[in-house]
Order: sequence, then C-alpha cells, then structure tokens
Amino acid sequence: MAAPGSLWPVAQAIADDAILPAAQAATPEYVAKTARNRAIMIDFVTLLYHEKKPREAFEKYVDEGYIQHNPKIPDGREAALEWLEPVWNLPEAQIQVRRVLVDGDYGFVQIIGRMNNQDPGSAVMNIFRLEDGIIMEHWDVTQAMPAETASGRPLG
Repeated sequence: MAAPGSLWPVAQAIADDAILPAAQAATPEYVAKTARNRAIMIDFVTLLYHEKKPREAFEKYVDEGYIQHNPKIPDGREAALEWLEPVWNLPEAQIQVRRVLVDGDYGFVQIIGRMNNQDPGSAVMNIFRLEDGIIMEHWDVTQAMPAETASGRPLG
C-alpha cells in the first residue's frame, strides 16, 4: 500500500493504462484498427491542414458531440469550426504538418503554426481519440517557438 500523499497510485494507474495499447499492438485486430484509423487521420489531416477545408474535414470525420480539452474552445463540432474557420481564412496563416502517428484509437498530429509572417509560430501536438472511425475527442499542447533553443535544434 502506498504511503499517504504518495504519487504511487496515480503513477501505477498511468503505467497500467499505458501498457495496455502496447500489449494489444501484437493482435491482428489491433493492427487492422490502427491501419484503418491511420487512413482516416491522413485524409482528415490532408483536408484540414493541407487543403484548408476545416468544415469538410470535420463534417466527414468528427462527431457532433466532439469532446474538446482545449480550454479556449467549447465542446462540439460546430464550436470547433467557429474557432478554426476564421484562423484558416487568415491570408498569411501557415500550418506545417510535421508528423502524423496513429496507435489504435489515438491519432497524434504535430504541427507548426503561424498566424502571419511576423508570428514566430507555435509548435502544437494534437491528440485525437477515434471511436469506430469517427473522431470523438481532442487534446492539444502548444508551445511558443523561441528565437533560439539551448540545443540549437528547432521544436518541429
């Protein structure tokens, strides 16, 4: 038993949850689900980021009850679009997709975004949860792009 105030129960719950996808990865069903979801995520990313068609991407792949963990955006597909569409319509906005990774029901999309040519940009990691081929939930972590890094390497 963990001592009072110990982080062990939380760490153990995280560790147990983190091990489950790795154990599933060996099954043919899990590999097939990952492949299906990867195709969905690639099409979603292409529509959303490369073609700048957020409405088409969201109506095709995102549930109406989309759960949003970004503190600036309410839940729901339409709420996300109300935030995204004006940004995508900025003439100088630039979005560069750096990586798309998929594992089971989770898709990870790393982007570098700039609102205009003067904006140094932000590195963003988006995490999407899919259920039966539909994007149900979203988390993101954003970090402002520094002028320089201690390692000399870029964030993206």
